[in-house]
Amino acid sequence: MAPATDSSPAPSPASPSELARIVGVWADGWARARRTAAPSAVPGGFRIEVGRPHHIARYVLPTADPDVLGELVRRIDVPGLWLKICAPRERVEPLLPDGWQLSEPQYLMTTRLGPPGNPAPPPGYRLAVHHDADRGLIEARVLDGTSAAAPAAPAARTGSPDPDPETAPEADPDPDPEIFPAGGLAALTDGAPGALPGPRSVVFDMIGTAAGHRRRGLGRLVMAALAGRAATAGATQGVLVASPEGRALYEALGWQVRAPVTAAVRPR
Repeated sequence: MAPATDSSPAPSPASPSELARIVGVWADGWARARRTAAPSAVPGGFRIEVGRPHHIARYVLPTADPDVLGELVRRIDVPGLWLKICAPRERVEPLLPDGWQLSEPQYLMTTRLGPPGNPAPPPGYRLAVHHDADRGLIEARVLDGTSAAAPAAPAARTGSPDPDPETAPEADPDPDPEIFPAGGLAALTDGAPGALPGPRSVVFDMIGTAAGHRRRGLGRLVMAALAGRAATAGATQGVLVASPEGRALYEALGWQVRAPVTAAVRPR
């Protein structure tokens, strides 16, 4: 039997400077969506204080620089500190000491936002979108048509109980269907403090559809609603990090892979 082939479109690698800029956007947007402090610049990238028991902080790096990584891992002496490195596993793994755990592949992706549309939910559902302009946060929820509830403000989201809940993209993969069938967040940003300047961007985070509501176009609806509101607010570029399953969905929506992402953590 012939080996399976990857039919995904070829990645569109970013230049080193462009990748550094996109990483700064991603880091700041992720921190805004998760309501943590703004990223701080560190040698080679950024550090985000997360403050969870198994996810104390994360370092986000645009390259697998051996000198930067070597110095960084020498100073990591407690568990729960994550590395997010824009490089394939085969380049990252040899640079880490024995015992580090690496997650499944992830992909840094971008898209150019089009003009705002007016996405309509399928029969039996309603769409609610809230934009907190002060925080630059947009939340979209797809509600059961019989529900009267709608988000008055972006809800506090904790994501999956997994120590590093990275799915499609950075998702709460299975929202409680008793609350809402699908939803997600987007954070408007000009990039992390000290990052290279670029276009106004939006980072998509915690996009999820409850198991009993999948394959009905609700994920696409959430993405379209968030993108439309972000475009209205002046964003021209979308950024996210996706799992392999998420990558297929977002490529179908016109997103491009700019770099592979390898996640690693020092275990307990």
